[in-house]
Amino acid sequence: MNKLKWFGTITSVAGSFLVSFSILIPGYWCFMMGSISWTVIGAVNKDKPLLTLNSIFLLANVIGLFNAVV
Repeated sequence: MNKLKWFGTITSVAGSFLVSFSILIPGYWCFMMGSISWTVIGAVNKDKPLLTLNSIFLLANVIGLFNAVV
């Protein structure tokens, strides 16, 4: 589980920098991988606030990726 936490952290940080430099499609993919990781961790640990936050982030990232592609 610790490796998944680090994966979620690294991909989320990478996504934030990629999007901030207008590298949108890879940035949103990184954000989505981070959100999925943290959503899984929240579900496994029964951490409802973490699960809720990252589920919403995942939805926002899907919308952002859709807008970047279209």
